[in-house]
Amino acid sequence: MVATSEASAGRERAPLSRRRIIDAAARYIDTHGLEGLSMHKLGAELDVKAMSLYNHVANKDDLLDGVMELFWEEVESNAPAKPDWREGYRSFAHALRDTVHRHARSARLSASQRTMPEPALRCLQAHVGAATNKGVPEECAYALLRTITSYALGTALVEATWGIAQAGCRPVTSVSDLVRPGIPEELVGVAQVFCIQSDPEAHFELGLDLMLRDTGDTWELVEKVSV
Repeated sequence: MVATSEASAGRERAPLSRRRIIDAAARYIDTHGLEGLSMHKLGAELDVKAMSLYNHVANKDDLLDGVMELFWEEVESNAPAKPDWREGYRSFAHALRDTVHRHARSARLSASQRTMPEPALRCLQAHVGAATNKGVPEECAYALLRTITSYALGTALVEATWGIAQAGCRPVTSVSDLVRPGIPEELVGVAQVFCIQSDPEAHFELGLDLMLRDTGDTWELVEKVSV
């Protein structure tokens, strides 16, 4: 998923394949955004007619499902399960957050594409297996990993929207970026403390620490949402 064009004058064209098409779609989205992607524009990127793409992808939804497969392949490669399952879960959260930062425009597909990519399922299976091997009940392992996934994905998408750790986007650095003129002064102060005086890395670790702490209270809460 690198933002470069496939088309290059004078270069021998590589055979068209599903993987090559999906790679090109992912690069296009990273560079131009999802809204501008069309089969016609993607064909132009690959220097082929748009109709030839349908020999390898069924339709645009199939194409976008493939982009999400690439996204999760990157997460999977950077977050192998570990003997210490808590460290594995933490590594998974960081890998997911970091991948969103690198591919924020593609990551937003997670809210619209309903097909679970195979790399995502393999990754989840590996981490749940590491936890159950250490005696964690399977339903609790799934519930906790589900919560961590939502936390990491949601946090990273908000950070990307606000321009935190996303290249090419102006970060929110002043309270004037956050509030409309005329807001009561005491509420401006709330925005200043809550949003500006913050350390995203420290806050992300705090959330993981709270979820992964080894206490009876944690397991009681997890068991309530796993039934």
